[in-house]
Amino acid sequence: MEKKKILFMGTGGTITAKMVNGSWKPGEFNEKELLTFIPEIEDLADIKTIDLLNIDSSNMQPKHWLEIAKTIKDNYSEYEGFVITHGTDTMHYTASALSFLLQDLSKPIVLTGSQVPPHMLGSDSKRNILDSVRIATETNICEVVIVFNNKILRGNRTKKFREVEFEAFESIGMLPLGVIEHDIRLTGEHFKKENIELKYFNKLEEKICILKITPGFNPKIISNLIDLDYKGIILEGFGAGNVPIDENSLVPEIENAVKKGIPLIVSSQCAIGFSWMYLYECGKKALDAGAIPGHDMISETAMTKLMWILGNYPEYNIEEIKELFLSDVCGEVSSIRTPKEKRIWEYSL
Repeated sequence: MEKKKILFMGTGGTITAKMVNGSWKPGEFNEKELLTFIPEIEDLADIKTIDLLNIDSSNMQPKHWLEIAKTIKDNYSEYEGFVITHGTDTMHYTASALSFLLQDLSKPIVLTGSQVPPHMLGSDSKRNILDSVRIATETNICEVVIVFNNKILRGNRTKKFREVEFEAFESIGMLPLGVIEHDIRLTGEHFKKENIELKYFNKLEEKICILKITPGFNPKIISNLIDLDYKGIILEGFGAGNVPIDENSLVPEIENAVKKGIPLIVSSQCAIGFSWMYLYECGKKALDAGAIPGHDMISETAMTKLMWILGNYPEYNIEEIKELFLSDVCGEVSSIRTPKEKRIWEYSL
């Protein structure tokens, strides 16, 4: 049987790191060298390697997401799947951004990495790479996913929970798409191939930020960001999307931002939580002032989605931005709008 062609793309991260002057320095292995640790991978696929970046993922920038997306677009017709090695710290940001930049996929885009460099005893790099290539060659998954520690996770539903443990990532708002054991076991919730053309977007609005609301938060921080020409703000509110409305009220600043056409999203600080802003007065007043609820989008996904919207639809007014933001573009948000609709598994996480 003819082996599938896979483009194996490197960006750096721990999976390419060596110890230099007492600390791990990514980018010390290139992708060809990385594959020499796994000689059996040649039996799985016809793999071509490309080194895009050699950076710690803490240095990842939106321009790099655009570079990765363009490389995939330029090579889309030549390969049947794409595997991207990446540092774990911002892998979920990159996966989320790619899910908006590359839509209507008919092929898998898989991101992976490791918590331990490949030459170290007990490294998880070999398993993660093999699993990722298997997903790219053996399944009909047609979306951006993170494959890590035998789990298959939707890219824009994933968050890093642990800094060094192998169980680094968790799926938020949905179960994992599957697990990789001897066999690959899928839930069936993944996007499958359709006879549609790739939608490629080449712009992101970079002046978007996430603010975590705390007791005593100074509302003027919002107006200062506007003065710095920020185009959108994600507020991580308390609980179900609540913000201060008495002392240090955020309501006037929200109203001011909306009047200036600047979308202000309120997500939840809860690791597994929804933004139901209508539930409490502290959320309802912000909602009435024009804030947009994040529902079950995690903050990182809300950020990359807003970057995509404002970068590619600059003519949209605040209502059009809100309508597109609240719509499900690529599996990043559910239709659940009330706590009563939450699925039973969400209570057992």
